[in-house]
Amino acid sequence: MSKFTVSQYAAAYQAAVKDKTGKDREEIAYQLIKLLARQRRIKMITRIISALERLIAEAGGPMVVEVKSVKTMDEQTSLKLKQQLEKFLNRPVKIRSQASPRILAGVKIQVGDQLVDNSLASRLNDLKQQLLTNF
Repeated sequence: MSKFTVSQYAAAYQAAVKDKTGKDREEIAYQLIKLLARQRRIKMITRIISALERLIAEAGGPMVVEVKSVKTMDEQTSLKLKQQLEKFLNRPVKIRSQASPRILAGVKIQVGDQLVDNSLASRLNDLKQQLLTNF
């Protein structure tokens, strides 16, 4: 049985659902999950989704922006950030917000392969590095 890469699964799924809607897309997703489970590769699903999101963004679809903060953003804050990013990036954006207990304060924003780390942990680490190199 051949095993495919994350990118190959994502590309195959994208091609399979291209002209499909609703129930047909759900069935294709269900079949992919069954296949991954049968191959004992179900842990790949999150990486396949990320690869699929990259393919969609490359084709001009919405770019997924990961936002990590102490708590998930409320709708109003998420909408404001979405509007600002769409204006800045000049393309549609989809915000994925999640809470991260490692972030004491501040926020981390991942846009494609760019990371904006404005977290307290990052700032404290920078301060620590400065203190170690200056003394």
